[in-house]
Amino acid sequence: MTNDFISRMDLWPWVCSLYIEESYRGKSLGEQLLLKLKEDTKNAGFDNLYLCTDYVEYYEKYDFSYIGDDYHPWGSSSRIYRANLIG
Repeated sequence: MTNDFISRMDLWPWVCSLYIEESYRGKSLGEQLLLKLKEDTKNAGFDNLYLCTDYVEYYEKYDFSYIGDDYHPWGSSSRIYRANLIG
């Protein structure tokens, strides 16, 4: 299985989770991790990188675009974002 969205098996690869311990926040570590993930994903030959989240306005700062909502097998929904790595 490529992801947790039964109806969106066509989307991959995914950022599984991003969490910065509270004492380390404010040091741009999230930004550094996202930039490295995007670089590594592009170098692996992928054109897009996906993530799901309930956050609004954070990932947009790093060129992720909201593409819609989808549902997990356990019934909850999340926002899906895509970073286009071409260009």
